[in-house]
Amino acid sequence: MLCENCGENEANVRYTQIINGVKKEMALCEKCSRELGIGEMNFSMPINLSSFLGEFFGNAENVSLPGFTTTKELLCDECGMTFDEFTNTGKFGCANCYDAFSDRIDPILKNLHGANRHVGRKGKITKPELKKMNMVKEEKAKEDKHFSKIDTLKEDLKKAIEEERYEDAAKIRDEIKKLEK
Repeated sequence: MLCENCGENEANVRYTQIINGVKKEMALCEKCSRELGIGEMNFSMPINLSSFLGEFFGNAENVSLPGFTTTKELLCDECGMTFDEFTNTGKFGCANCYDAFSDRIDPILKNLHGANRHVGRKGKITKPELKKMNMVKEEKAKEDKHFSKIDTLKEDLKKAIEEERYEDAAKIRDEIKKLEK
């Protein structure tokens, strides 16, 4: 894809700008992004947060806000796994980890799955359809059994003819005709 600004170089910077809800996207080359000042953006915070809070509350040293203090690391009682280890690996250390980290995991599960407990899978087949399928299977099994009996009788008929037992062959032939009806 070519740069949308110069139209000469390969675009390798994607710039998205949203102003008053209006979204504008541009694909730019490195040179154009530097010229427009996009490639050298600095996202560091320009103000000192402690001085800001100090001015806001009067004395920053006596201010203790729970969101800005270090929080105690969540730890599993049984295996000793921390919540940070879980987020890095994506695996729990033991079954107790589910309970130990439940206050942080439950909201995530609710967002992903709509519930934080497994409620089972709802099948696409309803009970009446399942009964009908079972009946069809039973009928097919009966037909297969019926056809297998006919097949064995046909083999017996061939043997009887080869052995020149014509009376037995006639009885078997009649039985086959009866089953085929």
